[in-house]
Amino acid sequence: MKKLLTTILLTILAVSTVRINAQVVDSVDVADYDLELDLSQGSPFAGKAVLTVELTRPLQTMSLRMIGTLDSLFVDGVRIDDADLSQIPVAGIAANTPFTVTVHYHGRNYVESYGFGGFHFDSDMSYNLGVAFNENPHVMGRAMFPCRDNFHDKATYTLRVKTRPGWTAECGGTKTSAMTDAEGCEHTVWRIPQPTPTYLVSVSQAAFRRINKTVAGYPLTLGFTTQDSAGVVQAFAELDSVVPMFERCFGPYRWDRIGYIATKKGSMEHVNNIALVRDFMASMSMRAQSTIAHELAHAWFGNLVTCRTEGDMWFNEGGASFASEVAREAVYNRAASNAYYQENLESVIRTSHITDNGYYALNGMPHSITYGSTTYDKGWMMWHYMRGYLGDSLFYASLRQLMADKAFGTINAAEACSLMSAYSGVDLTDFFRFHVYGKGFVDYHIEWLDGRLHISQQGVGTDSLMRSNRVPVTFMASDGRTEKRWYAFDGRDTTIVPAGLPFTPAYCLLDRDCEISDAAIRGEMTVTSDGQNALPYAHFRIKANGLTHPVQLYVDHHWGKAPGLDSVDGVLRVGNRYWTVAGNVDYASGIEGRFQFTRGNYSNADFQYLDYGFYNQSATMDSLALMHRYNSTEPWTCVSRHFTPNRNDGHFVCTLEHGEYALAVIDTNVVGITHAATVSAALFPNPLSKGEALTLETGMEGCFNVTIYDSARHELWHKKGVRNGRKIRPNLPAGTYLVVIENKFVSLHSKLIQL
Repeated sequence: MKKLLTTILLTILAVSTVRINAQVVDSVDVADYDLELDLSQGSPFAGKAVLTVELTRPLQTMSLRMIGTLDSLFVDGVRIDDADLSQIPVAGIAANTPFTVTVHYHGRNYVESYGFGGFHFDSDMSYNLGVAFNENPHVMGRAMFPCRDNFHDKATYTLRVKTRPGWTAECGGTKTSAMTDAEGCEHTVWRIPQPTPTYLVSVSQAAFRRINKTVAGYPLTLGFTTQDSAGVVQAFAELDSVVPMFERCFGPYRWDRIGYIATKKGSMEHVNNIALVRDFMASMSMRAQSTIAHELAHAWFGNLVTCRTEGDMWFNEGGASFASEVAREAVYNRAASNAYYQENLESVIRTSHITDNGYYALNGMPHSITYGSTTYDKGWMMWHYMRGYLGDSLFYASLRQLMADKAFGTINAAEACSLMSAYSGVDLTDFFRFHVYGKGFVDYHIEWLDGRLHISQQGVGTDSLMRSNRVPVTFMASDGRTEKRWYAFDGRDTTIVPAGLPFTPAYCLLDRDCEISDAAIRGEMTVTSDGQNALPYAHFRIKANGLTHPVQLYVDHHWGKAPGLDSVDGVLRVGNRYWTVAGNVDYASGIEGRFQFTRGNYSNADFQYLDYGFYNQSATMDSLALMHRYNSTEPWTCVSRHFTPNRNDGHFVCTLEHGEYALAVIDTNVVGITHAATVSAALFPNPLSKGEALTLETGMEGCFNVTIYDSARHELWHKKGVRNGRKIRPNLPAGTYLVVIENKFVSLHSKLIQL
């Protein structure tokens, strides 16, 4: 981490060393829209828009965009003949002088080809959704009114809406008046006094049922047509915890009220009037609750501070996605939000580069995938990582300051880097260079050997290295004591001799508390009895049978190549992921490890694309193997070619020990199983009386080497060339032992009790 002396110097450094998006320069600034919409006849609808405009420099013409039919056009009250919205005459109007453009028009039901953005006129309601995924530009204010349709031109709004008979309106802003005419049509006026981009303005009409309440001091309106009222109340109860948490983390809520309406199609963060898909309006599912929180979080990420261009969408959508994690922490605790975060991390690393057709940087996202998984989910991971990188106090204080200083404005990546660096006093140039301007992820590997901590990194989806790394490491004592420290390094790797540790570590863990978004999933479990347990997002299970002692188990699933495995003789291809196992587990623990694999793009797999591109289904299953090593000082060896339950989506099985595990395609003529049995040998008699001979029965012909270990895996007895069915006399003290029977082709393990 780099500290700078002054905010000014830090700001200059951040701006000068990070590639800067071009500032948006627009010659036309719309300050206010006054809209009249007669929706009483459905589609087409009659509209009138009065725009208060200023030019930033003298122009001959200006343009507006609209989906609909132009009826008439006036500039400062003067009718324009042969009017064309793409060529509105403004010659002679001085710069920075307000004038009006009045448009009379007819709009219509219009929905983009994706089926989301536009103005929907359904049989039971009408509503707009302000983003179109398949149109350019993505913003869709133009589906409802003539406008400067972009992310950066913000204005205030008055909405004057006439509804169908018997229906009522829910719109953006605050309702300032309402009356019903003789035909039963409601006439309402709504005002949005905060500067807002066109795509966040909303209008809806239906036979709404409403719930009005207060959340954290703000009015909350819930409009719906088909849901049960009690279910709706329950679904939004978590906002009592979420809104105060958002204000603590992101700053005050800057809008006059909170509103949601139930719609048939999708969810959208319109100011004061969030569209929420009907299935979520009365749902307590995690997906529904995260969507409710996500859309509300746009009140800060997107609505308050808006991406300057679509290429900066990571700020809006990545920030709101991160906030859904914060919401889970508010309602439950950090452990629950960490679990939710890890589920998303696993999914984005496994699938986003496939669904988005490649690895992409967050900044400057291509138009076609502006709203893809990378923007939402990798964007979420970036914000999560920055939180850990800075620590909660610095991160949230800096973010609150950014929201205050940029309120009702726009932002791009260079400015975000500059401001967050200045506010925190931490130079985030390298952080933004990798996580915002770069593609892919970073995977860290740690190892504790001979009193030294070795940390290394590799790119996942990128050849670039992360600079100014900060990595949290937890040292674990054999008696359960822990010590967490952060270490900084540049380059590919570093070796550290920790000073002042209060104990001699038995092992160490990387990012145990899920504070950085590296390409790894963490899991831990305490095993106290026989049975099965799973860490599904680490793609790992255990089966305990004859457990000899309680086991504390830590498993990291890394989305990078296993270090050194691709240089092993007989290894033809290595998987794009591997596991590290730590804790007090050993051969004698009585635990079977199960490591998940999926062949090709097996569509019925629990985790589709898990081993995408690694192993095709036409290859022989015998060549796929599970490899293991204890640490970097020992060789990789094959420990299992035994799997369950099927050849397409299953688990490789082996007796579990600490160390690293990985999948590989091997040449079976070169690589044989050398240790860690998948099948137990039979020993007779067992228990073994003192002085009695022991008989080995493996079910295989040939000679074996026999080694007997105590529970700490200290070798106590060894004999070469023992044939199947022969007797041996190890003469052991009373106790429980591990017997390893192995040759070039197989390694068999069994537990022996000596009386």
